[in-house]
Amino acid sequence: MSANKESNLVQAYIELNKFCQGGDYDRALKATGKILQIAPNEQKAFHCKVICFIQLHNFKEALAVLNNPKNAALAADLHFEKAYTQYRLNNPKDALQTVDNASELTPALKELRAQILYRLEQYQDCYNLYRDLVKNTTDDYEDERKANMAAVVANMAPQNPSAELPQYDENTYELTYNAGSTLAMRGKHNEAMPLLKRAEQMCSESVMEDGGTEEEAKEEAAIIRVQQAYCLQQMGKEKEAASIYQSILKDKPSDQALVAIASNNLVVINRDTNVFDSRKRMKAATADGLEHKLNSGQRAAITYNQAILAIYSNQPDFCKQCCVKLIREFSEERRATLVEASSLAKEGKRSQAVALLLKQGGVFTLAAAQVLLAQGERKEAVKLLEESEFKYRPGVVGVLCTLLSADNEYAKASQLFTQVYEHYKNDERFSSLRALWRAAAEAHQRAGDMAAVASAHEALAKASPQDKRSLARLVKALAPADPARAKKLAEQLPPLHDLEGKIDIDALESSKWMMGAKVVKKTVQSKQEQSPGTPGSELGQKKKSKRKRKTKLPPNADLSKPPDPERWLPKYERTAYRKRRGVRRDVIKGSQGMATTATDQYDMSKQQPSAATAAAAKSPRVEVKEKDSAWQRKQQQKKKGKKKW
Repeated sequence: MSANKESNLVQAYIELNKFCQGGDYDRALKATGKILQIAPNEQKAFHCKVICFIQLHNFKEALAVLNNPKNAALAADLHFEKAYTQYRLNNPKDALQTVDNASELTPALKELRAQILYRLEQYQDCYNLYRDLVKNTTDDYEDERKANMAAVVANMAPQNPSAELPQYDENTYELTYNAGSTLAMRGKHNEAMPLLKRAEQMCSESVMEDGGTEEEAKEEAAIIRVQQAYCLQQMGKEKEAASIYQSILKDKPSDQALVAIASNNLVVINRDTNVFDSRKRMKAATADGLEHKLNSGQRAAITYNQAILAIYSNQPDFCKQCCVKLIREFSEERRATLVEASSLAKEGKRSQAVALLLKQGGVFTLAAAQVLLAQGERKEAVKLLEESEFKYRPGVVGVLCTLLSADNEYAKASQLFTQVYEHYKNDERFSSLRALWRAAAEAHQRAGDMAAVASAHEALAKASPQDKRSLARLVKALAPADPARAKKLAEQLPPLHDLEGKIDIDALESSKWMMGAKVVKKTVQSKQEQSPGTPGSELGQKKKSKRKRKTKLPPNADLSKPPDPERWLPKYERTAYRKRRGVRRDVIKGSQGMATTATDQYDMSKQQPSAATAAAAKSPRVEVKEKDSAWQRKQQQKKKGKKKW
């Protein structure tokens, strides 16, 4: 290499070092280009070029440079950089293969491998690797490793709910949050809430100590508050949980995964109410790019809720698409079958829903029976339950007994319990099923099999010797067939005076108990209100007479003269009424202003037309001016009197 070329190379490296220390990676990238032009085989410059691409978040360019065949020799030892770019480009499987192809597993590759295993949800392998790293590594990132390991432990909790998981010192808010999340994943929500509240307080204090604002502290603690809301939701406090979710979404956090989880949980709280709001929330929960930020369980739950929301929104085709996605991407065939059957049943395609459920088999047989019952096909439902593997379960036996009794098939219901006896005769648990024995006794009694009734009550009496009611029922059942034994068992019952000491037999006999409690109450109250010795109580009480009020008279009334018989008539209709001279009045009174005497006079249909009027009617050109009536003159005077504005 010539001296000039070597000096240029040294100068380019000086510039590269200056730009890298100043964090100016754009100019550093140009400096690496100059170096590689001078010396294309400079491995350090090539390494710096890849690092600059990574620092500028240009992972595609970095991976393209590493995969270029021309740079195969320069990129041979850059396993970490290549695996990291693949990991950041959401290719965790390729990244894991790149790490495994490395000749030596350095601490940096171990850290990256643990992150890749976490993304691939291989939590047990990830936990083992982190445990080795925490044990054998001491540097400034020890707290971060412990926090990541605690997160792995929290995700392992649902898989091993009874396993003993490691505990960590809760000296940071990340460790405290992960400890609370572990308890929440195990279903211990009451125990998780204090830890999560403490983590929220520690998080706010930590951000404020580092010079952050209240808004930054609130956004940092948003994920902790979402976990608190989840615990409240699981505890049945849905209103409090919904208010927390809504307050978090109102602040518009930058974390897209956090928005998706809060929106999905709000949809669950809404159920079939407020469907419009649920559809808006579901759009946020299914936005693009979330497939790499949520784990498979979270994405499966969102898809499942999306399918149920499609049923509420009357979108059967979209519901079908969600069910197909559940099966293909998440292998959730059972949940998808149940949702699709519900959609078909809502559409009225119950036969298809039953066929789909029976194809799945198992517990779905009970769902198929439910669909048949909703359709009103009781006999088909009974036949299906009798042929199922759950026939002898107490709940199914109760349903079958109820359905058979509804169809008056009491003998068949009694025979069902006989089959239950045979199935459980060698099972110790059957003696403790008191409700089943009591239902059996009722079924046998309806069928008229008193011997079976007695055996059922005898089993109840043996199961609980202190239960005197079962013993009394046994005595009653044995009385017709075996009175001697019934009498012997009756001696074990408590004395009658111990039972009837607080009962007033006279009051019980005198009360009208057949007519209901309200009638008895009224009768007792009436007897208490009635004073003893009241005369005529046998015949009934006298009716109260209404008090007569005095009629009001005018102040100047003359009581010595009889009242005027025409006092209620208008003055113009009285006999003493006289018209005043010089005043002409057309009095028209009666129905709607017409008196009976003047009706014919002013009824124009009964008037005979005059000769002049008839002539005017024949000649339309001749106008005859008739005499106006009093009402018309009055209207004309009103028009003249109006002022013009």
